[in-house]
Amino acid sequence: MLHTDDVDGIAPTDHGPWWQSPSLRAGAGGLTLDGVDLVALARAQGTPLFASSAPTIRRQLGLLDAALRAAGVEPRIQYAMKANRSPGVLATVRGVPGVGVDTCSPAEVELALHSGFSPERVSFNAGMLSDGDLDRVAAAGVPCILDSFSSLRRYGARVPAGTPVGLRFDPQVQVGYRARQHLAYGGAKFGFEPQALPDALAAARATGLEVQGLHVHLGWGLGQDAAPAVDEAYARLAGLARQVPGLRWVNVGGGLGARFCERDRPLSLERWSQAVRTHLAPLGLPVACEPGTVVAAPAGVLLVTVNTVERRRGLTWVGVDAGHPLNPCPALYGIPITVVAAERPLAPTEGDFAVVGHVNEAGDVWDARAALPLPREGEVLALLPAGAYTTSMASRHCLRGDFREVLVG
Repeated sequence: MLHTDDVDGIAPTDHGPWWQSPSLRAGAGGLTLDGVDLVALARAQGTPLFASSAPTIRRQLGLLDAALRAAGVEPRIQYAMKANRSPGVLATVRGVPGVGVDTCSPAEVELALHSGFSPERVSFNAGMLSDGDLDRVAAAGVPCILDSFSSLRRYGARVPAGTPVGLRFDPQVQVGYRARQHLAYGGAKFGFEPQALPDALAAARATGLEVQGLHVHLGWGLGQDAAPAVDEAYARLAGLARQVPGLRWVNVGGGLGARFCERDRPLSLERWSQAVRTHLAPLGLPVACEPGTVVAAPAGVLLVTVNTVERRRGLTWVGVDAGHPLNPCPALYGIPITVVAAERPLAPTEGDFAVVGHVNEAGDVWDARAALPLPREGEVLALLPAGAYTTSMASRHCLRGDFREVLVG
């Protein structure tokens, strides 16, 4: 039996704030990450500072491995490095036996190899590829998953006969975080239509490629309400797999999420494992997955310093020394972030405060109604979770993209 928290897969802790985990703890002395005083860390390193927990990354990867084994399949975990490609995070992933990385650009492939991953531990999965992209990926010699007739034809012309590939298919379901259309991948730009399987197999054979795997990716930030769609998509994937002689693996992509606020209910690892067991275990094939958010998000915290506390237009505005260039997800996708007083995480709240960044954009708002003790200028706040799609998406907008990062544990 798989034993995980039935919300987000993080191992359960004692009672406390909803965001508390085995690594991130709230105490009378402040917030700690794997026993490290985050306020002291912020004072010593300077802010804005991303702190990531190596034990959390290892713990989450272990839970994924256990979920797949509980489903009765051989696990093949490829961490999606686009979620967080910082050196410390990649080194931590590399140190977990049997875990590889999923890449989605030639530069990510090259970074993975430079970071010490052997080619067989790197997978490449991307669409709309240029000839230059294909040249670089072919030269790297890493396994590829392709999703168009064009890429099959052009990739096959660049690699030796018999080179293995995977084929990506449209999952034909619409699921993603809080039903955000741009976070659901069904019917989008990715993948072959399921009915195109015979033609895709023929196209691969015509260029000398050997199809060894099939892939689907449903969407980002799957919730518990996505469970029926997961069943539907995995059943469809199993039906396709049964039509391919000599298939060696199936890949269910990524999409497992994290809690970004208290009301979030991500698809649990237990329910995900059940779907894999029901639909894919009977194939007798290894099952690969490409987790990003579920691994990296709960591992990271963004520490910032309050620079302004001022009452105007009926609100108390709390300005901090970091804006959305360091985490564009709230502005781009409407994904919430939780604000915690790092020095006083257990103090009673004294109101709702508008916590905002220092970028000259009206939308540079972290939380318009953050429940906090009255903030003080100069104190440290923690924005969480901040381990996924933050540093990897950071920009230089307004030349405000500078940050520091540190791995703890």
